[in-house]
Amino acid sequence: MKRVMALGAAVLALGAGAAAFGQKATAGGAAAAQADGGLAVSSGTIDAPAKAGAYGPVKVTNRSATALTVTVAPRQWTQAANGKVSPNRRGALAGVSVSAPSFTLAPGEERDLTVNVASVPAAGSLYGALEVVGLPTDVATRKGVVLGYRVVSAIRLNPAAPKAGVSAGAIKPGKGTATLPVKNTGNTLDAVAIRAEVKDSRGTRNLSATIKILPGKTINFPLGTKLQKGSATAKITLRQKSKTVLTSTKKFTVK
Repeated sequence: MKRVMALGAAVLALGAGAAAFGQKATAGGAAAAQADGGLAVSSGTIDAPAKAGAYGPVKVTNRSATALTVTVAPRQWTQAANGKVSPNRRGALAGVSVSAPSFTLAPGEERDLTVNVASVPAAGSLYGALEVVGLPTDVATRKGVVLGYRVVSAIRLNPAAPKAGVSAGAIKPGKGTATLPVKNTGNTLDAVAIRAEVKDSRGTRNLSATIKILPGKTINFPLGTKLQKGSATAKITLRQKSKTVLTSTKKFTVK
């Protein structure tokens, strides 16, 4: 019989405002745990000033009824054009390691881990994820559906010299649609408040959103999905840390 893996996942993302447009944001900072058993991670979210050194402890507990093989990996965040974040399971977070990347926990057993940061990037901040996966120790011989556990929490090492910055690129028009590229040019995760007053031949509509953008990353803010074909304008306002950092009126042509 073919074995099927099923991972129960708990994800603590960048923080409020980090989710994709139109989706509920997932708040970070709390302990991630399975209420009815499974794998629990306490103090998994690291939120501290950026510096090299050890952080923790991060407590991993096996609340299931079977022994688990646990793997722990610091990951880079990826951020989609719609703002959604997820850990890059194909790559490690450079300069970050854990005291025990793999170990076994008996039912009810727990283990304290240390997250070690060798160096902070030149930008002065470091944002990533800590991924903890638990699979039954006999997963290779089980048949049918095998339940595993995956907990993802955030690593937020904030810069000693914060540099806020955001820019807006050229509007990308489509068939009845348009998007505004917004880039985080600073080194913080300070949320960006986006407001747009979009006017076409049908009239004016007001759009807004608040989202966290990873440093150096760009998201596409939707300016409408049923825009009238032809000339249109968008008055853009970007705010960060309660300050207006950009106002601009952009003309574009809807296809």
